Amino acid sequence: MYEHDQQLLVKALEAATNAILITDRSGCIVWVNPALCHQSGYMLHELIGQTPHLLHSGHQNLAFYQDLWQTILAGRAWQGQLIERRKDGGCYTVNQVITPLFDDTGCITHFVAIQHSQTMADQERAQMHQLAYHDGLTGLANRMLFLELVRHAINHAAQQGLMLGLMFLDLDQFKQVNDRFSHAIGDQLLVAVAERLGRSVRKTDVVARLSGDEFAILVTNLDRAEVLESMASLLVASIDQPFMLDEHLVQSHISIGISLYPTDGSTAELLLDRADAAMYKAKAIGGGAYRFSTQE
Repeated sequence: MYEHDQQLLVKALEAATNAILITDRSGCIVWVNPALCHQSGYMLHELIGQTPHLLHSGHQNLAFYQDLWQTILAGRAWQGQLIERRKDGGCYTVNQVITPLFDDTGCITHFVAIQHSQTMADQERAQMHQLAYHDGLTGLANRMLFLELVRHAINHAAQQGLMLGLMFLDLDQFKQVNDRFSHAIGDQLLVAVAERLGRSVRKTDVVARLSGDEFAILVTNLDRAEVLESMASLLVASIDQPFMLDEHLVQSHISIGISLYPTDGSTAELLLDRADAAMYKAKAIGGGAYRFSTQE
């Protein structure tokens, strides 16, 4: 039973996502788990027999390590944040706990260090934010983020006495592309359309994919509505150009509805609804066109 428990413990440590290393009393590394190898970039044989000094980045001074060693040699656990250096020279931040291990007589024999990568945690949070606020196919802002940005833009425009424009865009006859070619080609078309839209607007404008083949653009810092006409004409012409997708020549067009703040509404939802309604006016005349919310 004791041997079984030992085997189970080793398997658990090896499977742990946190990096773990064990040193002898002098600090010589005697065991590491795969997570530490992955995190540091070193192979197992490159770590065994070395000391943790191999990972020192130079960001911590001598007094830092003196305090660390005084703590663990006194038989107490040490906890703190370290900036370590990978084999490739890059740095990463970890929260580390070092615990002394004792023999039956109470003497320290080993130290076990468990690291939680702060850098990986930051990356995970960034990935979660990306998934929550961006479209998975095109990488554009999604509806949630877009509406949030519109609300911020409205507050700023109200304070500064500025106008802003909101465009609602929908691909014409997108279903036919899926039916004629495939949904894979349809997805490629959406990605290509997103890229063209991004190239056709200013750096300060926000392009979003709301759902399906529906896109939206937030245009800020407007001094006159005519800017939106020029931009809409450019967008329509850009999407009118054929797309080459997996050796298929795909023709597509786009209909655009435009609303203005404060003329057409004072909330993000109302401006989007007005632009949506205007987009259907553009579709009603055959598509490949744009219409303003105030246009009859």
